[in-house]
Amino acid sequence: MTLWRSVLVVVLVAAASAAAVMLSSPGPGRAAVAWCTAIVTVLVVAGVAEGHHQLRALRRERDAAWERLRHAEVDQRRSQAELRRLQDDIEKAAHILPFAVDQLRERASAATVLARLDEQGLLPADETLRGVTHTTVHTLHQEHRRLTSAMTMVQGCGQRIHAAVVDHLREIDERKRPYWDSSSALIRREDVRADLEALDAGLSSTGLLTQRLLVLSGARRAGRPWAKPVALERVVRAAVGACAHHPRVELALVRVRVAVAGPAVGAAIHVLAELVDNALRFSAPTTRVRVTGEDAASDFILHIDDSGLAMSDETLRRSRETVDFDQPLDITRLSGSRLGLPAARLAGERFGMRIAFCASVSGGTRASVALPRQWLTHNSLPAPAAVGHAPPLPQGSGPSPVRERQPQPDGLAVAPQPPRSTARLPRRTPGATRSAPAEQSAEPAPQSARGAQEFGQRLSAFRRATRPANTRRTDPGESR
Repeated sequence: MTLWRSVLVVVLVAAASAAAVMLSSPGPGRAAVAWCTAIVTVLVVAGVAEGHHQLRALRRERDAAWERLRHAEVDQRRSQAELRRLQDDIEKAAHILPFAVDQLRERASAATVLARLDEQGLLPADETLRGVTHTTVHTLHQEHRRLTSAMTMVQGCGQRIHAAVVDHLREIDERKRPYWDSSSALIRREDVRADLEALDAGLSSTGLLTQRLLVLSGARRAGRPWAKPVALERVVRAAVGACAHHPRVELALVRVRVAVAGPAVGAAIHVLAELVDNALRFSAPTTRVRVTGEDAASDFILHIDDSGLAMSDETLRRSRETVDFDQPLDITRLSGSRLGLPAARLAGERFGMRIAFCASVSGGTRASVALPRQWLTHNSLPAPAAVGHAPPLPQGSGPSPVRERQPQPDGLAVAPQPPRSTARLPRRTPGATRSAPAEQSAEPAPQSARGAQEFGQRLSAFRRATRPANTRRTDPGESR
């Protein structure tokens, strides 16, 4: 609209100028003079209009520049204030971490630490830094809980191991007295065997507890390494032998021709030992724990059935979550008496040995562990009979997983061995070709008796001097 108005003004001025010239100029050149005057007038008016337009544009640019300058000054003042606030927050942050760590050491919660920081004016004013402070305090609280829980677990295990060792020393001191007493009758082989088996059973439970501690602390291997496959039967017997009350275990693995690969032998023994020990501890002492096997398509499944009280729904759910590989295992929630199942899960997780729980047909609980095929090989050697209550393994070549025992309680018969084939090579009786030994006196030599008696007295005096005054028998077992 302004442009058209300017054009109209120029046209009117040019027309008026031309008319005035034509009226005032005489002669025939009046028209040419009028046209020249009109053109000059148009050019002058257009130049004046353009100059006025540029002047107004310059004024607008000047006003915009002044406005930008004012905004820049405001932004500068705002930036300076923000910088001063950030400097104050940084100075506060230098005191936040030490204060939070001290409060967490006093067992304060994350919310309590943040509230105390706010009371002392140490929380940053910036929302971003305040959020970072909240996240940092909560992370420190979680890590402190994990550290405290781990230290509590280690302390509990250490106390139980120490109590078990003191108990073993006391039992050794009691059982060695007949051997050092010169006035006692001759020691029978059955008594020696009973004493050794009793000590072996106590040390096995302590060894299982130390394995739990190693596995929970992150050790990749809690036992000895294995270079060759070991028959599954021997693995199961080694696991059963690691339990204190192994005579109650009934093995029902009939002619299993499966062997466990060397790298997975230690983990398989540990997982089975934990499950068998758990079944023994939560069933009546007069009942049996039965171990059976099932050959599946993708794995070999071992079942451990007890006759104790069935798990409640809450206990069964918690146990399944503990051994589930898909559920994260939070060691901050573990107590010193609930380490068996978490240790079994961690030991078997590396080799894919999954554990499951369900109700048993005997009224108790069935624990099943699946051994993947990738860690199993075919055992070409004939498997010995495995029905009974953990009979001893036959002597032969190959490694022995752990110390294996021969528990044969009264009234429990071991399944008979299969008849030997007549096609085998003849066997001779050991010692049949030896000459008859000379008769020896039933009474030992005086020098040997005196040496044994003196050694026993010195050992007893040393144990009495180093043994604590008050010892209490503590069961190193666990509870579900």
